[in-house]
Amino acid sequence: MSLQAILDLGRGVNTAELASAKFRPAVLSLQTILCDLGILDPIIGGSETRDFGPIGKADGSIGQNTRNAIYEFCRLSGLAYDQEGGLSLAAIHTLAVVDPNTFINIVWDNAPDDTLDTRFAKRVLRYMRKKGYWIARSPNACNIIYLEGVNANGSLNADEPNQWNDRRLVVRIAPGGKPEILLNQEATTEPGIPSVRMINPSGTARIGFGQYKSWKQGLHKERQLALVQTGPVKIYRDKNRDHQRDGDKVYVGVFGINQHSTNNLPLYVGNYSIGCLVGRYYQEHLQFLLTVKSDYRFLLNTEYTFISTVISGKDLQKEEPA
Repeated sequence: MSLQAILDLGRGVNTAELASAKFRPAVLSLQTILCDLGILDPIIGGSETRDFGPIGKADGSIGQNTRNAIYEFCRLSGLAYDQEGGLSLAAIHTLAVVDPNTFINIVWDNAPDDTLDTRFAKRVLRYMRKKGYWIARSPNACNIIYLEGVNANGSLNADEPNQWNDRRLVVRIAPGGKPEILLNQEATTEPGIPSVRMINPSGTARIGFGQYKSWKQGLHKERQLALVQTGPVKIYRDKNRDHQRDGDKVYVGVFGINQHSTNNLPLYVGNYSIGCLVGRYYQEHLQFLLTVKSDYRFLLNTEYTFISTVISGKDLQKEEPA
């Protein structure tokens, strides 16, 4: 039964109905619409030979994430929400005619009154759009983005090993569609020199560029609040210790690539990163966690798996010059 067929019923449908095989085509259509609206996370995947990113919009299953996306759609549309996660007739009517390009519009182009931060955010999101990465559009959601070899203003740096020369951004789409940088923190996406020199027959891990849905709230090394890796990512093993990905052997899996921080004020990366995504300052890291946990997807489901995008600063400059 298609979404239009549900509309023709002239009534709402409950969760049990949506979970039945009869309604699977409608659920696939519903999920596709919600994903296109920037409300429901896409299916993300990749391999040793393919960068990670969105590979699908729907799986046909009415799970927690889909029910939460329905809730958010109703909230943003000013519609009553069925607490059981079903679809009211008003919601079906709205979904049948909604335009993804205008429902939650993103102001992509620079404007004369933009701040430097706004221009930086727009630049990053335009890059993500070009790469086919998914962007959370709800003003109640966050986009976690790591930029390698980039300064706070978006300019390139030398990206030397063992330096805090990468950025951890949290970006949202504010009401009205203007991109907004909530956090812009010093970080590293690369392992420090001591960890690269560790005796490891395969080489130290270096995360691949791409978009992943691979982290949940947890503890790094059982003691520090963090986003811990629970899903696969692509890594390069720096066996020749040249601090580059080129020519390195690629692996996909769960390697403990967590999003954590330090415990003091480190001058160099050192052993704070053995392949993890690490914020330099602990207090800023706590602010990062508070911010991403204010996302409606997490508030409605504390087992939510966070999406994060890792971007090459050089490729950003190439595709979207500063």
